[in-house]
This record gives sequence, C-alpha cells and structure tokens, in this order.
Amino acid sequence: MPVDPARAPADPTALIDDLNSRIVRSLGAHDPAELHAAAARTGIDVGETYAGRLWTGGVCPLVQRYATGGAFMAALTNSSPDALNAAIEVLAAVAPTAAMSFALEVMRIDLDGFTFGHNRVPFELVMRGRAEKIIKREPSSAPPEILLDMLRRRSLAPGEIPKGKIAGIPIAALIACVSAGELRFDQAESAGLFSGHPALREGAGLLDALLRTRWFAATDGHDGGLAQWLAHRLAAAGHTPAVPALRELFTRQRLFLPTAGENLLEIGTPEALEAAASPLSPEGVPINEYDRLHRQAIAIDALLRAGPSRAFDVLAPLFEERVLRCGGMRSESARTVLEKLSPAQATAEPRWIERCLRAAQDRELGATARVLLDRLDPGLVDEAAARVEKRRRRAGAARSTVKPPAGHLLERYRAGEHERVWEELLALDRSPPKALAAQAEAVAVETMERVRCGLEAVVERLRAEAYPFHEKARALVPPPRDALRHVERLERLTGGRLPLSLRAFYLVVGSVDLSGSAEGFRHDPKKHGMKPKRDEIVNVPEKYPFMYLSHFDPLVVLPLEEAVAEAETWARGERQGVGMSAPLDLTISPGPSFKANPRDAQPEPVDTVRLPGPFADVEIRRGRGGAIPFVEHLRSCLAWGGFPDLAGTSIRPQAVLDALAQSVRPF
Repeated sequence: MPVDPARAPADPTALIDDLNSRIVRSLGAHDPAELHAAAARTGIDVGETYAGRLWTGGVCPLVQRYATGGAFMAALTNSSPDALNAAIEVLAAVAPTAAMSFALEVMRIDLDGFTFGHNRVPFELVMRGRAEKIIKREPSSAPPEILLDMLRRRSLAPGEIPKGKIAGIPIAALIACVSAGELRFDQAESAGLFSGHPALREGAGLLDALLRTRWFAATDGHDGGLAQWLAHRLAAAGHTPAVPALRELFTRQRLFLPTAGENLLEIGTPEALEAAASPLSPEGVPINEYDRLHRQAIAIDALLRAGPSRAFDVLAPLFEERVLRCGGMRSESARTVLEKLSPAQATAEPRWIERCLRAAQDRELGATARVLLDRLDPGLVDEAAARVEKRRRRAGAARSTVKPPAGHLLERYRAGEHERVWEELLALDRSPPKALAAQAEAVAVETMERVRCGLEAVVERLRAEAYPFHEKARALVPPPRDALRHVERLERLTGGRLPLSLRAFYLVVGSVDLSGSAEGFRHDPKKHGMKPKRDEIVNVPEKYPFMYLSHFDPLVVLPLEEAVAEAETWARGERQGVGMSAPLDLTISPGPSFKANPRDAQPEPVDTVRLPGPFADVEIRRGRGGAIPFVEHLRSCLAWGGFPDLAGTSIRPQAVLDALAQSVRPF
C-alpha cells in the first residue's frame, strides 16, 4: 500500500539542510570581518575531523580552523560540515533574534527514532545541541512545549524555566516526565517548578495530580518524592476530598504508608481519623510483632484523637493479661498506647487511668505507665485506685464462696476437661478437704506425666534437626532418686507446701533446658536455603535453620537442686538479717538473652515464682512483663514446640509444629 506523502513523517536531514541554507543566507548579509570577530569573542568551537555528514573526534576554536571571516564564508558556501555546525551560533552572536527563530525551528524537528549512523554523533543532533544552547540563554522566548522537551532531555534545569512560562506547561505532562524518570523531582529545585504551577494552587488540582502519579497506581516509579510532596500539600491545605486517596495509599502502598498516615492525622477530620485507624478494629486488634512501618502506631494515635472512650473499647484488649504475660514484641502495642495517651485523654476516660494503674505493676510497661500517672491529677488517680481495690475485694469475696468442684476430678480430667478442671483447682483454698486434695494431687501428677511425654517428643525432634543445645545433657533431665527429699527440704525452707503443679513437675518431669547457642554457625545457602527477606512468611525447616530458634523464648525450668540451693541462700540471709525478706521469689528460668545464647547474655530480669504459693498452681512472673500460671505456661510452650514466642512471628517451623502437635497429648 503506497504511503501518503502528505502524512509521511518529514526527513530530519532534509529539514536541517533547508535550515542550514537559510542560516547561510542570513550570515551572508553581514560583513565577514564582523563574523570572525563574533566567533573569536564568543569562543565558538567546531569538530576537528569529519566523516561524511557525521562529526567525530575532539574540538577546536572556530577562529583557529578559519583564519579570516572570508575563509569561514567560503567554507559555508562549499557546505563544509564543521562550518555548518557552527553557523547558527555565529548567527546568534551577530543577530540573536534571527538565531532564536532558527533555533526554535530546529527544536521542532522530530529526531526521535531517526537512525543516523553507528557509534558516531550525527550532525543533526549536534545542530540540536547548538540550538538548545541558544534557547537556554534566553528561555523566555521559547514556547512551553519547547521548554518541556528540553526538560525531558535534561538540557534545561527546572530552576531555569521563567515563572511566566510555567503555567503553559501542562501539569499532566510534567508528572509524566517525573514518572518516566526524564525529570528528577527534588525538594531543592523541582518543587519550585510544581509549587509555582497555577494548576496546583487548589486542593482539587493537587488531588488530581496525586492520582496521576504512577506511585498511586503501582509500587514502582520515579515519582515517589513528588507523590509525597503532593500529599503533604493536600494535608496542609486540609483538603478533605483527598481522604479516600490517602487511605488507599495508607493501606496499599507499604513505602508510602508512614507519609499517608501522617497526612491523614494532619487533616484530622472524623473521616480522616477513621481512615488512619483502619488497621485496628473492635473485632480483632492485631498483636504487634514488628511494626516497622508504624502502621499500628498511626492507627492508635488516630483512635485516641477520635475519642478516648471509643479508643478504650478498641484498645483495651491490648492490656489483657493473656497479651501482657507474653512480654517482648507482643506488648509493644500496649506501650505505644501509653506513650501516645495524653493526660487530657486519660482524664476524659477514667477507665484509662485504671488501665495505667494495672500496667504500672507490669515489669515491661511499668515505667511508661508511671510516667503518665505522674502527669495526672493525684485525686483522679486515687479515685481510680479505690475503684480497682473495691473490685478486687469483691472478686476475692466471690472466689471465697465458690462451690467445691463436682465429680471425680481425675476422671473428668482424663475425659477431656483439662482446662476446666485446672480452673476449678485454682479456686480452691490452701487447705481443702483431704479427699479433694488427694484428687487434686492425682490431677497434677497426671498433668505432668503428659508434659514429660510431650517434652520427650520435643527434645527428640530438636536433636534430630541438629538444634544447638547449650548443654545437651541438660535438655531434659529426669528427677533425681531423692527428689522427694529435696522437695520437702524446699518446703521447709520456704515455710509452706509447694503448689501442686510445681511439686508434681519436680517429682515427675525433673528439669528442662532448651536454651541454645549458635556460636560458630555459618549460614550455608545450599544447605539452609536463602535467608528470608523482611516480612517474608517462610517455613523455617525449608529456608531458615534451626540455629535461630533459641531467640524465641525456649522453655527452661531449672533443676530442683538449684532451687534448693537458692532457697538455702535466701533462708541464710533471712536469719542473718541482711535485707532478704519473705516471700521468696525463686528463679525458675533465666532471661531471654541468656536462653538465646548464654555466652552472650545481657543483664536482665529473670522468671520467678513466689513461694509459699497457692494450693494448686503458681504464677510465673515473666522477666519481660506480666504473669502466667505455671500449667498454662507449659501449655503455651508445648503448643509452639518449646518456643512460645513463635506465636508472635510469621517465621515459624510450621511443619515441625504440626508434627509435634500430634505427639503431645492435651493437658
């Protein structure tokens, strides 16, 4: 099919040849001596060597190649490439207006996609470079489309565009240049180009520009800085129609998340705060394992600003004992709430003061809670403390009237009522009837037999996976032959019978120590697979070596002999009056850094039990915050293969945990 000559693209070579002939005619109207003087004055350079129409090699001054103006005009008449190359700049030195007109014509010639030669700078492109230099000296004479083209080619900086010309450049074209990487956005220079654009003086224009950025539609692009700048301008202007777009960025764009969340907080309308609080909901508050992007911190701040009462309804579960007793990363969300809670907000919702009083007793949150309490009205704090104490006494009275357990406890336990039976045992007095005490002791023994079987399965699997025990011989040690004598000795020293759960553990299980030490370990990608990226959910046995499991709070219950030795030291100090006071906080387990790698441990609180304790079960006071009944602590540990902090991370040996779950009988 023949090509329509009227619609066929023009040949750049023919167009530039025509321009060259017209430029030569314009130069002919001037005296050759004047041309030579202008070339010497402006220092115009030309190429040293030429091949056909293509220029190569270095450069030299024009006046050195042509000693006189007449020689230069003769070269132009003979179409010498180097003379033609410099012609438009010589004309600019003697007739700037005419040269600018020609330069604009050169810039309108479409050279994109036109092939000139191989590995040589084409003459036509050299002429375009000369034209750009002329326009750059007087950009106010160029139309906006020429200036935009020079921006795209980076021959013109954003700060060199006259303010009067900015309005003529379409904002969509500018954003497209930034998105494609043809124009770099930076606060120092490019922001002036955008801030001076009339299309971005109103919130509607800013929002339209934000929606045009690639950053809003994709996870990559060069316009991330521009998108953040637009979002900040929208927030500063309080443009409420931008809330849906900012919410989209807050929930979908990970790298944009902190900026979008802060912008929503800055707008501050109920709709904006609701959008910023979207990661949290009354139906389920996520437990923070590592809030690297501050999503939860922003959501907590938004909830508190929206109203302290509603915030309490949503965030109160973060302060429940089942969350705080795990400590570590899982209590960071509660700490964030206390840090962001202002005295005015706490005063407006008295329940927050009661939560602060409870958190003040926690080892990990106590310091933060006490700082907030010190900033509150002492009278309000005293009133809240009185309410808490009144409820505590009422609950204690209710527990004292609890009916004794019904039915045979051991039979019910074996029938599957494990947790229910232990709940009823926790409500018993220290001196229940002998028949009931015998049943309770049988339940404790049955429980610890199941715990021992579960621990045997865990230790066997860890040994098979080459888990680096700190001391293999201490992994699971049965009770000594004279365990009962040691238990009775411990009871005499502490002045009371041990709780049934701890007593049965010492007599049936013995001791367990899953602490590890991966010193000398080197990650081998061929053997262990590639290390996971941040936030990547992986199956530990396949891609993550077992060497790292000791960092997830391995189960440790120190041997009975060490407990007796500590009690003897404590009792000796009591007799000598050196400051040790009853009751005894017996160390049951070292701190987390010791269990992760004993040779590199840091000074930290340990896990203790207070003796003498209750009749049935004793609480472990976790070194990282909170307390948990001993039996429930063992349940949590065995549910996660001996490493309970795996519950707070996505990096977990799920296949191994599933296998262990089948070998651990419920207790």
